[in-house]
Amino acid sequence: GHGLKDPQWALRNADGTEARPTVVDATTSEVASVLGLARAGATA
Repeated sequence: GHGLKDPQWALRNADGTEARPTVVDATTSEVASVLGLARAGATA
């Protein structure tokens, strides 16, 4: 299942071990950076 109705499994890996969520700032640029997404039109 997706874990939404089973909260004890919502933060578990496929093997049942506890997953640790990645905590980031709520800004879109921070989230995009953590996900490895490039900003459209940005130059390096």
